[in-house]
Amino acid sequence: MLGRVLLILFLVLSWPEAAAAPWTLAEKSTYARSSIARERVDGLEAWRGDVYAEYGIRDTLTASLKLETVAYPDATDFNADGWRATLRHRILQIGTWNITAEVGVLEGAAIGGRNGCDTLGAEARAGISWSGQWLKRQSFAFAEAVAREHDGCRRQRQEFGFGQQLSENIWSVSQVWIERGAANASSDKVQSELLWRDGRNDYSIGYRNENGGFFVEESIFIAVAKRF
Repeated sequence: MLGRVLLILFLVLSWPEAAAAPWTLAEKSTYARSSIARERVDGLEAWRGDVYAEYGIRDTLTASLKLETVAYPDATDFNADGWRATLRHRILQIGTWNITAEVGVLEGAAIGGRNGCDTLGAEARAGISWSGQWLKRQSFAFAEAVAREHDGCRRQRQEFGFGQQLSENIWSVSQVWIERGAANASSDKVQSELLWRDGRNDYSIGYRNENGGFFVEESIFIAVAKRF
């Protein structure tokens, strides 16, 4: 598993703005990010790896793809994979404020969860984002509302994020996810990371905590991203 994730990291660094959240990329530009996490879930240890990429079809339309895998060395029955593909459209831009809508499909327990949420499903998002000066520092913030529908599994999620430049190359980024829906779907997750920006490359280290009611998951992760 570790070898697979290291291979993913190598591939993403080998691929010819920030992305994810409610922004769109400039036409023909690309953003790629990969991460590896060491997780602990109710006493079980796991490795999680993912690759995420975006491509600007045009200035107002961005395509995204995410592949994710998780492996439990001592409980292989819980191993899972998943994928997600979407199109994001910028509906309105006023200064540095953006409003976007996004639709897509997803499948797999590593992305959607189990108990019906691992089947092929659809996702819809609406988001708002801002960037500019706050407390004399370059900052950004965003919020998204998400709905997911699988076979017998429905979920709603709110996502919030805030980032601020701490020094010339260092940023802090915090995110919160609040998810509700079908049985065993409730989850509250927080994530904090420090990001070092070196030209078109970003390097991150962070901590994530998820409370799903029936479980508590903690993880430490590193990530590498590149803009083209």
